[in-house]
Amino acid sequence: MRVQPELSEGSLLPVRRRESIEENFSDVEVLTFTRLQAEMLENSATEIAKNGGPQAAGTQSMARASATAICETLDASQTAAAKRFADGELSLLIFEGMLDPTVGDLPAELPELSLLQEDFHCLRLASRSQILLNLVEHRAFAFDLDSNELVRMVGNFKGGGKTKLTEEPDLGALELSSHTGLALSAHTEPPYHCSFSPSGSHSPAPCALVLTARWNPKSEPTAILPMHRVIERIGAHHALALTAKVFQFTRTDSFAADKGEAGADVSILEIDGKGTFSLRYNSYRFSVSEEAPPPIKNAFQVLTDEVRRTDMVRLALQPSKAIVINNHKALHCRDEIEDNRRLLIRMFGYSPAAQEIVLSDDPLLVQG
Repeated sequence: MRVQPELSEGSLLPVRRRESIEENFSDVEVLTFTRLQAEMLENSATEIAKNGGPQAAGTQSMARASATAICETLDASQTAAAKRFADGELSLLIFEGMLDPTVGDLPAELPELSLLQEDFHCLRLASRSQILLNLVEHRAFAFDLDSNELVRMVGNFKGGGKTKLTEEPDLGALELSSHTGLALSAHTEPPYHCSFSPSGSHSPAPCALVLTARWNPKSEPTAILPMHRVIERIGAHHALALTAKVFQFTRTDSFAADKGEAGADVSILEIDGKGTFSLRYNSYRFSVSEEAPPPIKNAFQVLTDEVRRTDMVRLALQPSKAIVINNHKALHCRDEIEDNRRLLIRMFGYSPAAQEIVLSDDPLLVQG
């Protein structure tokens, strides 16, 4: 079978064949829908979008019911892949075989953010993502930090890409966020105070994020780094050092103006009684306290170096493909955006293990 190669980040060179992703990464799987399943998913997403999309009251139960119906059609292999992600065994699950009724509608330039937030096909893709989260037993939600918005449009709205905007701001004025075209190096999604249980007034970080594309004309990749091999390579001594609460992070630029803050005295790794790790890390926001002992500073540098040199999975998202990333076990990043029409759609999910501070149940809004 001929497999179209993905594109590597920052280049136009083909990297590993699709079949070999699962061979090289034991915690990455592909779930390919049948035509019938894809039609069920598309029809359900369309109905949810007509109801207002994930932000509207009542769509939570619609997405859950749709996922239940689709689960009943999954074969043993598909069920096992979804279950492995639900149980936290996978860093990345790739969904393929979905329908794209919008082929050929590429715009001349990226529409304004306000228009995209009301665009039916953006709502349809977001609704589909909400169903996919339910397939892996996660709940879609939004932080108050993100202005209570469940759906995030990821595109170059504010400048910083290779192709400059008509009103391109000075480089020094650009925020480092998914609303610019700047390269974003390896990170998990914030907030970074805790992983599963609240810490003070802060809810945990997302357990998962789901990404798909509305447009990606140059097939620019998203890179995902499953961290189990990084943890293995740095060794138990350095991994233990990363559990010390001596790390700090800067405030995320994309948070609502009156929300969010920098943080200190947090760990990068948490290890439970079963030896399972959860990770909070951002290569451009995290640093180690000046008061930390030398072995911990060394462990932080070893982690940083290993993240830079370890191979990543690189996937070019399209409307027919989506990925769900385990935010506790994988980092993700991207290169500088080349084609400003590239638009990804992102949503967060919580697993049943998360204990969030709930502000609203329907839709699920939490205190960050």
